[in-house]
Amino acid sequence: MKYGIPAILMAGILFSCKNDIEEIKALTDDRDLAVQMVEDGVFYYTSKGKLTNRLEAAHLERFESEENARIEVSGGFTLTLFDSLEREDGILKAMKGTFWDKETRLVASEDVELQNKEGDLLETEELIFVQDSDLVYTDKHVTITTKEAIIRGKGLITDSQFKKRQIKKVTGTLYIDDPIQSDTLNGSTQNP
Repeated sequence: MKYGIPAILMAGILFSCKNDIEEIKALTDDRDLAVQMVEDGVFYYTSKGKLTNRLEAAHLERFESEENARIEVSGGFTLTLFDSLEREDGILKAMKGTFWDKETRLVASEDVELQNKEGDLLETEELIFVQDSDLVYTDKHVTITTKEAIIRGKGLITDSQFKKRQIKKVTGTLYIDDPIQSDTLNGSTQNP
C-alpha cells in the first residue's frame, strides 16, 4: 500500500492529461488554418497541358480542410482567362476573391471588373464564376460598357467570355450615330 496512493495519483494525472491532449487536438484539428500564404504571386493553371488561367494576386492563402478547401485572395487580383488556343480571352479583376475547390466556384467581390477581348466591360460589386459550367452571375447592380451602349441593371447571367448576356432590371443609354434614326427615336419625324 506504500505505493498505492502515488500510483493512483499518477494514473489520475495521466488520465486527465490524456483528456486535455484530446481536447487540444480536437480544437486544433477543427481550426481552419491556411497551409500556404503568398505575397505578390503569379500562378499559372493548366488543363490537359494547356494554359487556362493566370492569376496575379497581392495576397493569397490556401486552406485545405476537407469540408472547406479553398483559396482566398485579398489586396487585389487579376485573373486572365485563356481560350483553347491559349490566347487571352478575358480579364477578371477584383479586390477580393474566394475559390471553392469542391464546387469549382469563384466568388469575386469589391470593385469587380470583367472585360472580354472585344473590350466590353462589366462592373459590379460581386461576381460568381462556376468554372465547370462556364456560368458567371450576380444579383448585384451591374454596369456594362460597350462601344455602342452603357447598360445598367440589377442581376446578370453570362459566360466567362462575357458574350452571351442576360441582364435583369435593365436601364441604359444607347449611342446612335445616324441623326435621322436619333430624331425618329425622340418622337420627331423629319423628311430627308
